[in-house]
Amino acid sequence: MIITPDIRLTGYGEQDHGGEYLLTAEEKNQYLLLMSGVRTILRINDRQYYMQPFTFLLHPFEEGEIRLNSQGTTACRYLQLTFSDRYLDKVRKIGLTMRETHTLANPLAVEEIWKLLLPAMEAQTPSGMEIGIHALELLMCLILEASDGTVTRAAEVPHYDKLTALRHRIYQHPEESWFIQDICDDLGISRPYFHKIYLAAFGTTCTQDVIASRIACSKRLLEATDDPITTVSQLSGFETDVYFMRQFKRHVGMTPTAYRRIYRQSTMSEKNSKK
Repeated sequence: MIITPDIRLTGYGEQDHGGEYLLTAEEKNQYLLLMSGVRTILRINDRQYYMQPFTFLLHPFEEGEIRLNSQGTTACRYLQLTFSDRYLDKVRKIGLTMRETHTLANPLAVEEIWKLLLPAMEAQTPSGMEIGIHALELLMCLILEASDGTVTRAAEVPHYDKLTALRHRIYQHPEESWFIQDICDDLGISRPYFHKIYLAAFGTTCTQDVIASRIACSKRLLEATDDPITTVSQLSGFETDVYFMRQFKRHVGMTPTAYRRIYRQSTMSEKNSKK
């Protein structure tokens, strides 16, 4: 359990296949924060939701429970959160509507926060719990950002389905060549108009999403392989090693070599602590 002055994280889970799950709550002001990484259909209690990639919804527990049902392949994560009355007032004033899907402006940041939250939930040390508290607070800042006017509601954005499908492909295949003009030609729209509606839909630009997807890909390769930096750069879709290293340091705060070393040192320390 992770506790901040206004939020308590009491449960979490990941769902990558179909089935029905029953989640229960034993106190008031408890909500399910559900985040989807793919296009999927979910049923919560008696209502059906069409989730697009990189969307989320906040759903209250009704009569102390939520029945979550999905069919086929899914890629959903959920958190069980209890809010203070003061925090709920803040949520309402900002305008975050319940039982409605919203788009995440920065899915890469959410991915990194999720990596911190999972071990923090099991942490037994003060430092581990402190990391969890900061991660939870940062996650909620990103969630609330979706309602501050930065991101327009899906129904108000032209070509929203095509844009979400495009965004999903970018994060699934960062190594491909993503040229803005080619994308505009495929959609049959001008570059200025494309930039306008993409920013309205997701709160970020297509170019920034391409870079973010490639950074995420490079981090996975640095963690899982011994490939040289040049190979990691190429497999992640970067045009040159110099550009890759500049963008990586800008977004991650360190060089790719340093990231690999620190990741493996932390992994080894974690393994040793469990022995």
